[in-house]
Amino acid sequence: MASTQRRPGDAALLEDMRRALLAEFGSQAIYRHLAPRMRSAELREVLERFHAEAPAQIARLRAAMGALGERPAVRSRRRRLLAWALAAASPFTGRRLVLRICCEAETTHSRWYAQFSEYLAAVGELALARDCAEMSLYKLRRAHSLRPWLDLSRGADL
Repeated sequence: MASTQRRPGDAALLEDMRRALLAEFGSQAIYRHLAPRMRSAELREVLERFHAEAPAQIARLRAAMGALGERPAVRSRRRRLLAWALAAASPFTGRRLVLRICCEAETTHSRWYAQFSEYLAAVGELALARDCAEMSLYKLRRAHSLRPWLDLSRGADL
């Protein structure tokens, strides 16, 4: 179990975790709004699965933050609204562009979790470090799941 004693780097870690939590709220929302806009049934299923899996990732991050003494947010209306706007704009901006943004975001989130894991391992919070490493791999798998759709020819129907 994590120590509630604050270390010098914990404030920066928690700030980064708050940012990651907001990103997770946005991720959950974008997949919810983007899935019905996809023409490909297979891609739609992938995005629906991502949306369905998001609460578990959010809960895991919130638990890690709680173990470090933080009271994490439960939701973000702003992130939901921005996700809806991005998905709603996809017919005009192109579905591929929005999907690329999602893929790059998943990759970025994976890096964040890997950095959290490194810090937590360095300060001896091995269980939390392991959780963050697993969250990093999860986000990386999601990015890799989206990548083939971006590699399709421009004429391919997303």
